[in-house]
Amino acid sequence: MGNLFHSFKTGSLVLLFGTMLMACAEKPIQGSDAALQAIQAAKQAGATEYAPEALRVAEDEYQKAQEEIVAQDNTFMLMRNYEAANTLLTKVAADAEKAKTEAINNKQQAKAEAEGAVVLAKTSLEEAKTQLAQAPTGKGTQADLQALRGDLQAAEVTLGEIDAIMAKEDYLGVKAKAESVQTLASRVNEQVAQAIQKTGKHKKA
Repeated sequence: MGNLFHSFKTGSLVLLFGTMLMACAEKPIQGSDAALQAIQAAKQAGATEYAPEALRVAEDEYQKAQEEIVAQDNTFMLMRNYEAANTLLTKVAADAEKAKTEAINNKQQAKAEAEGAVVLAKTSLEEAKTQLAQAPTGKGTQADLQALRGDLQAAEVTLGEIDAIMAKEDYLGVKAKAESVQTLASRVNEQVAQAIQKTGKHKKA
Protein backbone atom coordinates (compact mmCIF):
# COMPACT_ATOMS: atom_id res chain seq x y z
CA MET A 1 0.00 0.00 0.00
CA GLY A 2 2.87 2.33 0.88
CA ASN A 3 4.61 1.59 -2.39
CA LEU A 4 1.38 2.27 -4.30
CA PHE A 5 0.95 5.65 -2.57
CA HIS A 6 4.59 6.48 -3.20
CA SER A 7 4.21 5.61 -6.88
CA PHE A 8 1.05 7.70 -7.15
CA LYS A 9 2.73 10.67 -5.47
CA THR A 10 5.77 10.37 -7.69
CA GLY A 11 3.59 10.10 -10.75
CA SER A 12 1.63 13.18 -9.76
CA LEU A 13 4.80 15.17 -9.26
CA VAL A 14 6.13 14.05 -12.63
CA LEU A 15 2.83 15.00 -14.26
CA LEU A 16 2.82 18.41 -12.55
CA PHE A 17 6.43 19.04 -13.49
CA GLY A 18 5.72 17.97 -17.05
CA THR A 19 2.72 20.28 -17.22
CA MET A 20 4.85 23.16 -15.99
CA LEU A 21 7.50 22.40 -18.57
CA MET A 22 4.90 22.29 -21.32
CA ALA A 23 3.47 25.64 -20.20
CA CYS A 24 6.90 27.25 -20.23
CA ALA A 25 7.75 25.59 -23.52
CA GLU A 26 4.59 26.74 -25.30
CA LYS A 27 5.36 29.39 -27.88
CA PRO A 28 3.51 32.65 -26.99
CA ILE A 29 1.76 33.12 -30.31
CA GLN A 30 -1.39 34.70 -28.85
CA GLY A 31 0.63 36.93 -26.54
CA SER A 32 2.77 38.08 -29.45
CA ASP A 33 -0.29 38.83 -31.57
CA ALA A 34 -1.95 40.73 -28.71
CA ALA A 35 1.18 42.81 -28.12
CA LEU A 36 1.43 43.68 -31.82
CA GLN A 37 -2.25 44.63 -31.94
CA ALA A 38 -1.72 46.92 -28.94
CA ILE A 39 1.14 48.66 -30.74
CA GLN A 40 -0.98 49.07 -33.88
CA ALA A 41 -3.82 50.53 -31.79
CA ALA A 42 -1.39 53.04 -30.30
CA LYS A 43 -0.24 54.05 -33.77
CA GLN A 44 -3.83 54.46 -34.96
CA ALA A 45 -4.42 56.77 -32.00
CA GLY A 46 -1.55 58.95 -33.25
CA ALA A 47 1.30 57.73 -31.04
CA THR A 48 3.83 58.06 -33.86
CA GLU A 49 3.36 61.84 -33.82
CA TYR A 50 1.99 62.54 -30.36
CA ALA A 51 3.67 59.94 -28.11
CA PRO A 52 6.81 58.86 -30.00
CA GLU A 53 8.95 58.08 -26.96
CA ALA A 54 6.31 55.93 -25.28
CA LEU A 55 5.68 54.12 -28.56
CA ARG A 56 9.40 53.53 -29.06
CA VAL A 57 9.62 51.86 -25.64
CA ALA A 58 6.82 49.43 -26.56
CA GLU A 59 8.31 48.71 -29.98
CA ASP A 60 11.78 48.08 -28.53
CA GLU A 61 10.32 45.69 -25.97
CA TYR A 62 8.40 43.89 -28.70
CA GLN A 63 11.60 43.48 -30.70
CA LYS A 64 13.37 42.05 -27.64
CA ALA A 65 10.49 39.64 -27.08
CA GLN A 66 10.72 38.42 -30.67
CA GLU A 67 14.46 37.94 -30.32
CA GLU A 68 13.88 35.92 -27.14
CA ILE A 69 11.28 33.78 -28.92
CA VAL A 70 13.70 33.06 -31.76
CA ALA A 71 16.40 32.18 -29.25
CA GLN A 72 14.10 29.68 -27.55
CA ASP A 73 12.97 28.28 -30.90
CA ASN A 74 16.59 27.43 -31.56
CA THR A 75 16.97 25.73 -28.17
CA PHE A 76 16.57 21.98 -27.64
CA MET A 77 12.84 21.22 -27.29
CA LEU A 78 12.94 19.98 -23.70
CA MET A 79 14.96 23.01 -22.64
CA ARG A 80 12.76 25.69 -24.22
CA ASN A 81 11.35 28.28 -21.86
CA TYR A 82 9.27 31.21 -23.16
CA GLU A 83 8.62 32.69 -19.73
CA ALA A 84 10.93 35.66 -20.33
CA ALA A 85 9.26 36.31 -23.69
CA ASN A 86 5.82 36.17 -22.08
CA THR A 87 6.90 38.67 -19.45
CA LEU A 88 8.18 41.04 -22.14
CA LEU A 89 5.02 40.68 -24.22
CA THR A 90 2.85 41.49 -21.22
CA LYS A 91 4.90 44.63 -20.66
CA VAL A 92 4.63 45.52 -24.37
CA ALA A 93 0.83 45.43 -24.21
CA ALA A 94 0.80 47.62 -21.09
CA ASP A 95 3.28 50.15 -22.48
CA ALA A 96 1.50 50.27 -25.83
CA GLU A 97 -1.75 51.07 -24.02
CA LYS A 98 0.12 53.79 -22.13
CA ALA A 99 1.39 55.20 -25.43
CA LYS A 100 -2.15 55.16 -26.82
CA THR A 101 -3.54 57.09 -23.85
CA GLU A 102 -0.66 59.57 -23.99
CA ALA A 103 -1.21 60.07 -27.73
CA ILE A 104 -4.92 60.77 -27.29
CA ASN A 105 -4.24 63.33 -24.54
CA ASN A 106 -1.37 65.00 -26.40
CA LYS A 107 -3.40 65.13 -29.60
CA GLN A 108 -6.22 66.96 -27.85
CA GLN A 109 -3.75 69.41 -26.37
CA ALA A 110 -2.10 69.90 -29.77
CA LYS A 111 -5.52 70.59 -31.31
CA ALA A 112 -6.24 73.31 -28.76
CA GLU A 113 -2.81 74.85 -29.28
CA ALA A 114 -3.20 74.71 -33.05
CA GLU A 115 -6.59 76.43 -32.93
CA GLY A 116 -5.15 79.13 -30.69
CA ALA A 117 -2.18 79.60 -33.00
CA VAL A 118 -4.50 80.03 -35.98
CA VAL A 119 -6.46 82.76 -34.18
CA LEU A 120 -3.23 84.58 -33.36
CA ALA A 121 -2.00 84.15 -36.93
CA LYS A 122 -5.14 85.71 -38.39
CA THR A 123 -4.99 88.58 -35.92
CA SER A 124 -1.30 89.16 -36.59
CA LEU A 125 -1.86 89.16 -40.35
CA GLU A 126 -4.65 91.73 -40.15
CA GLU A 127 -2.54 93.93 -37.89
CA ALA A 128 0.36 93.68 -40.32
CA LYS A 129 -1.86 94.69 -43.24
CA THR A 130 -3.07 97.73 -41.30
CA GLN A 131 0.47 98.61 -40.32
CA LEU A 132 1.76 98.26 -43.87
CA ALA A 133 -0.97 100.56 -45.12
CA GLN A 134 0.46 103.22 -42.81
CA ALA A 135 4.04 102.73 -43.96
CA PRO A 136 5.75 105.92 -45.18
CA THR A 137 6.39 106.15 -48.90
CA GLY A 138 8.95 108.10 -50.77
CA LYS A 139 12.26 107.84 -52.49
CA GLY A 140 14.00 104.54 -51.88
CA THR A 141 11.10 102.86 -50.10
CA GLN A 142 9.29 101.18 -52.99
CA ALA A 143 11.51 98.11 -53.10
CA ASP A 144 11.18 97.65 -49.35
CA LEU A 145 7.42 98.02 -49.45
CA GLN A 146 7.18 95.54 -52.29
CA ALA A 147 9.18 93.01 -50.28
CA LEU A 148 6.89 93.48 -47.28
CA ARG A 149 3.82 93.03 -49.47
CA GLY A 150 5.38 89.82 -50.74
CA ASP A 151 5.80 88.62 -47.15
CA LEU A 152 2.13 89.26 -46.42
CA GLN A 153 1.05 87.51 -49.61
CA ALA A 154 3.15 84.50 -48.61
CA ALA A 155 1.54 84.59 -45.18
CA GLU A 156 -1.94 84.64 -46.71
CA VAL A 157 -1.09 81.64 -48.91
CA THR A 158 0.17 79.74 -45.87
CA LEU A 159 -2.92 80.65 -43.89
CA GLY A 160 -5.06 79.38 -46.75
CA GLU A 161 -3.40 75.95 -46.52
CA ILE A 162 -4.31 75.49 -42.87
CA ASP A 163 -7.92 74.32 -43.29
CA ALA A 164 -6.88 71.32 -45.38
CA ILE A 165 -4.20 70.35 -42.85
CA MET A 166 -6.64 70.78 -39.96
CA ALA A 167 -9.09 68.44 -41.73
CA LYS A 168 -6.39 65.76 -41.70
CA GLU A 169 -5.99 66.28 -37.94
CA ASP A 170 -2.34 67.18 -38.42
CA TYR A 171 -2.39 69.61 -35.52
CA LEU A 172 1.37 69.83 -35.25
CA GLY A 173 1.48 70.84 -38.91
CA VAL A 174 -1.28 73.41 -38.39
CA LYS A 175 0.57 74.94 -35.47
CA ALA A 176 3.80 75.13 -37.48
CA LYS A 177 2.02 76.85 -40.39
CA ALA A 178 0.23 79.29 -38.10
CA GLU A 179 3.47 80.17 -36.33
CA SER A 180 5.16 80.83 -39.68
CA VAL A 181 2.35 83.27 -40.52
CA GLN A 182 2.87 85.00 -37.17
CA THR A 183 6.59 85.25 -37.88
CA LEU A 184 6.04 86.88 -41.26
CA ALA A 185 3.44 89.26 -39.86
CA SER A 186 5.69 90.22 -36.95
CA ARG A 187 8.55 90.93 -39.32
CA VAL A 188 6.35 93.24 -41.39
CA ASN A 189 5.15 95.04 -38.26
CA GLU A 190 8.69 95.51 -36.98
CA GLN A 191 10.05 96.82 -40.26
CA VAL A 192 7.17 99.23 -40.78
CA ALA A 193 7.53 100.46 -37.19
CA GLN A 194 11.23 101.05 -37.78
CA ALA A 195 10.50 102.96 -40.97
CA ILE A 196 7.95 105.14 -39.21
CA GLN A 197 10.35 105.83 -36.36
CA LYS A 198 13.13 106.66 -38.81
CA THR A 199 11.08 109.07 -40.92
CA GLY A 200 8.93 110.34 -38.08
CA LYS A 201 5.75 110.06 -40.11
CA HIS A 202 3.09 107.70 -41.36
CA LYS A 203 2.02 107.35 -44.95
CA LYS A 204 0.49 110.57 -46.23
CA ALA A 205 -3.19 110.46 -46.99
